[in-house]
Amino acid sequence: MSTNKKNSLPQHFESAEQAGAFWDTHSAADYWDETEEARMEFVLQERVFMVPVGSQLYFRIKQHAQAERRSVEELISTLLEHELA
Repeated sequence: MSTNKKNSLPQHFESAEQAGAFWDTHSAADYWDETEEARMEFVLQERVFMVPVGSQLYFRIKQHAQAERRSVEELISTLLEHELA
């Protein structure tokens, strides 16, 4: 008769990637007795809207952003701040 003994749930993960890798191969159902309820509050300070953009325009903006070592979002925000100011 074999017993399927699981490891204990880690107390902390070094990174979000490590936590993701753990939960990719484990089920929360196996650790339910080791969990506890937590209360959380969130204060949303910024709203983000998704706007469709054609692929040609997106890739032109992406090239500019990469050349400036910035994200697409950061480049667009900066351009709009200067344009609308």
